[in-house]
Amino acid sequence: MFHYSDAFSFQNDVENEVSSVLRKGEIPGLSLVTINQDKVLIKNYGYYDDEKKTPVTQNTLFEIGSCSKAFVALAILKLADEGLINLDEKVSAYIPWFNVYYKKDKADIYIRQLLNQTSGIPWNTIAKIPATNDPNALEKTVKTMVGIELHRLPGEQFEYATINYDVLALVVEKVTRQSFESYLQRQILTPLQLNYTSLGTPIDKRLMSEGYKIGFFKPRRYDAPIYRGDNPADYLITNAMDMAKWLRYQMNQTHKRDEAVAPVNNVSYASGWYTSLNGDNLIFHDGRNPNFSAFIGFNPVKKLGVAVLANSNSAYTTIIGRNILNLLSGKKVDKERIWNDNNDRIYSTACLILGTYILIVFSFIVYIVSEVIRGKRPGERISSSNAREAILMVGMLIPFFYGLYQLPNAIAGFSWRAARVWMPQSFYVMILLICTAIIVSYISYFLTLYFPDTNKYKGAFPKLVLISAISGVANMILLLLITTALKTDMEVKFILFYFGFTLFIYLTGRRFVQVKLVKITRDLIFDLRLQLMERIFKTSYQRFEKMDSGRIYTAFNDDVGTIGESTNMFIMLVTNVFTAIAAVLYLTTIAFWATLLILLLVSVLTSVYYFVSRSTRRYFEDARNSRTVFVRLVNGLIDGYKEISLHIKKKYLYKEDVAASANEYRMKMSTASILYINASLVGEIVLIAILATVAFAFPVLFPDIPLYAISLFIVILLYLIGPVNAILGSIPTAMRLRIAWNRVRQFLKEIPANDDTDTDRIPLKPQKVHSLRTENLRFRYEGEHPFEIGPIDLEVSSGEVLFIIGGNGSGKTTLAKLLTGLYEPAEGKIYIDAVEEHSSRLGEYFSAAFNPVYLFEKLYNIDTRGKTAEISRYLDLLDIKEKVQVLNNGTFSTIQLSGGQRKRLALLLCYLEDSPIYLFDEWAADQDPEYRKFFYRTLLPEMKSSGKIIIAITHDDHYFDVADRVVKMNQGKLEEYCIHAT
Repeated sequence: MFHYSDAFSFQNDVENEVSSVLRKGEIPGLSLVTINQDKVLIKNYGYYDDEKKTPVTQNTLFEIGSCSKAFVALAILKLADEGLINLDEKVSAYIPWFNVYYKKDKADIYIRQLLNQTSGIPWNTIAKIPATNDPNALEKTVKTMVGIELHRLPGEQFEYATINYDVLALVVEKVTRQSFESYLQRQILTPLQLNYTSLGTPIDKRLMSEGYKIGFFKPRRYDAPIYRGDNPADYLITNAMDMAKWLRYQMNQTHKRDEAVAPVNNVSYASGWYTSLNGDNLIFHDGRNPNFSAFIGFNPVKKLGVAVLANSNSAYTTIIGRNILNLLSGKKVDKERIWNDNNDRIYSTACLILGTYILIVFSFIVYIVSEVIRGKRPGERISSSNAREAILMVGMLIPFFYGLYQLPNAIAGFSWRAARVWMPQSFYVMILLICTAIIVSYISYFLTLYFPDTNKYKGAFPKLVLISAISGVANMILLLLITTALKTDMEVKFILFYFGFTLFIYLTGRRFVQVKLVKITRDLIFDLRLQLMERIFKTSYQRFEKMDSGRIYTAFNDDVGTIGESTNMFIMLVTNVFTAIAAVLYLTTIAFWATLLILLLVSVLTSVYYFVSRSTRRYFEDARNSRTVFVRLVNGLIDGYKEISLHIKKKYLYKEDVAASANEYRMKMSTASILYINASLVGEIVLIAILATVAFAFPVLFPDIPLYAISLFIVILLYLIGPVNAILGSIPTAMRLRIAWNRVRQFLKEIPANDDTDTDRIPLKPQKVHSLRTENLRFRYEGEHPFEIGPIDLEVSSGEVLFIIGGNGSGKTTLAKLLTGLYEPAEGKIYIDAVEEHSSRLGEYFSAAFNPVYLFEKLYNIDTRGKTAEISRYLDLLDIKEKVQVLNNGTFSTIQLSGGQRKRLALLLCYLEDSPIYLFDEWAADQDPEYRKFFYRTLLPEMKSSGKIIIAITHDDHYFDVADRVVKMNQGKLEEYCIHAT
């Protein structure tokens, strides 16, 4: 392990690291404490009052946010050691009126669950904490929890909720009969000589740093409301000197993680601390209040510790702490920039865009008024159609403003009061600007409605702007909702409302054209896909394996899809401008000035095109989502063709599923394409110009932007071009259509269909096989390196276990494919019970688990009705009952399993197919030693006793004694192998 040889080198690296991060993190000032063995270093940076430029010192006081929880935990554990608190006692034993519910039933929360953040109390209950400095604030805060509905049963899962520790603080008050502040001071802070540490109120107000909240791209002074009831969990005040003592104390304590629940991101909670399970022995916690942040982390084994106290709510405080810990440990520092400013960049950019829009619309209103005054816009009598239109437009505002009002609640379960405290200032301003934008838009709308332009085309423009504005606002709300929903649990009612309303806005500007042409084309696509499937399913696996998979994908997706998409050349495609707006909002979080340069390249006319087209593209993509199912089945066809080729009925059933999926895709795509309206290529040209600017000009104009950020710019911009990029590359339409049609027809001719077996005929399943015998079996691989298998003379009888061994390339798998009929031999014969069988029928006698195994979601050729008990028994036998189930519709509940578990699931299929011959290709290779032993010592003998023929390709020489015979493939030749050979 690398260690710093002198203090100067370490201090220099720390200086560089903190200075660099401070510039990125928008932190006015901070104190940094580092401990390396017995060496303590305290460094201070920036200002605790940015306006007065008062520097931070080691005495400067900071709030440490959730790092306060460790003090509450220490108090609880101390009382538990003294026998005054039982960690496994119900909270209601100490606070009788504390009642919570889960699914409307009363639930009991235990002290230990509060400590370990597994109480089930929702994280967003922080919004319920009252802003008050009342002496009884703690009890009032806890009482907000009375009667709440838990997210989950207590003790079931980790969910961080700050109010858990406020409840613990009230328990301390009830037990000790004194305020928590008093107990903490007397029993914790004073004994530890934390002389500058206090709860809620600073020891000396002159030493207290100002607090800052990030808003509009920089930290701004912010006086947060007083939450005295949350003081224990979040509002401990301290300085660097006391944190050094606290770190030393904690590094000598035992921190037992909560083992009752699963870790989250390889981290567990341990009574006010997070414990890393990455093998680095790291114990840490960070905290973020509305205007302060902190990070405390240490390695008790190596006696390394870091504390960072900052006077801004920046996420970089944690980054500084982690990076300094890395420096102490001799590890590399993560230089990657993070984009976590609570979405301030997005909100701030939206404010700039909205402000610009408002100025433009306001200028337009002034222009209209001036024309009315000059008599160029004579007033028009209110007609019934105008009245209905006005009522409709006003009616649209009702759900819009309702959704806007519910936005903080939907995103984070916050009230507007809580949102103003915890969210960036730019968020609140953005909402005000949205309302202002709607108001000025409607003013301009009504002015143009009753004072229309004499040019009807020019007069229609404001209406288009208004509809686009409403659609854009709804879309931005949706994008914000999606961004926030990645970190929160949103109620279904809100999701349905926002998506439903946004979809309604998208649909209100669409034009429907050439419906019949679209339907005819979609029918053509359906028929072509059925023809392709029919030919492919009549191809043997041996020939299918030689086909270029790329040709298959091209035929199914590109060529056939091109034929359908050719109709879009007759429908003017309109790409929604709000896609560009959403992309721009995100790009500003990467590089603001670079994004601003891009915006300068975009004209107002292009923006209008984008506004109109965004909803069109989004709706079209929604219709195309059904394509995912079809592509997945086609992938299954290609990857799992080996498995479905064994049984004719399985082929037939799988073909039915693919056909049904193709039909569903046809119906949905037809509906979406019918709605796909005329589009302008101006937007595409602008995007291509922007791509060129990003690729060629950005490295010169913005050398500080890292290469990955420029690549991210290009990827995002390419995302906007995607749906119409194929059309741009396939001009003219007639040639594009002709080429695609010829490719499909040519591919149909080239498919090597050689299996004339009637897949509609359901074959009788063989019940018993007494022997399998090959006679002079040969197979040849032609090509640059020819290879021959055989001659193979082999016989296996019922109740016999045959192991096939051999090195890589010896021909083991080829022999397995010959035996199962997947390959047709060049010479020789295969007999089943002394009767020669053709290769196309051999698979009906086998149940096989090939390597690698491929699993279909549906159990083809297996009737699961009435087999629930049998399936349950097998799942239990295979030790995967807790991982997967067979549903009533004959599908697996999941196939997202490990390699070993997937092989066990394949073995389940063998059991259920109950064929007379089992073939296992390296089945035990991915199994753990215990289950591998179980497979060889238990499962194989059971199969043998049931009269099965078992053929296993294996390398597990420890279990050769299980086999009745072991044969070895050596350079394509089959040799008898002595089991007891040394």
